Amino acid sequence: MVRVKVTRNYRITIPREIRRRMGIEEGSYVPMEMVGETTAIMKRVLPIEDLAGAWDKEMDKKKMDEVRKLWKTWVLQRLYSSTPMFSWTI
Repeated sequence: MVRVKVTRNYRITIPREIRRRMGIEEGSYVPMEMVGETTAIMKRVLPIEDLAGAWDKEMDKKKMDEVRKLWKTWVLQRLYSSTPMFSWTI
């Protein structure tokens, strides 16, 4: 376990080894989730952009079209939704 200090503006510095292992870079979004009353966990979410080119040419075209349709639907929902992409509830 690593301890980090909370600064005046409620910021923390994620230790280098954790950033490296989780692939966190400047500008990355890192969601946190409360577990119980006293524990928060941090989860690394892989941006969809990082998956560019990962789809093998041998993959089923029908499945790829399905993925594209779902992605477009998700993007449109986010663009026109009044709900923020990230919300913190405690």
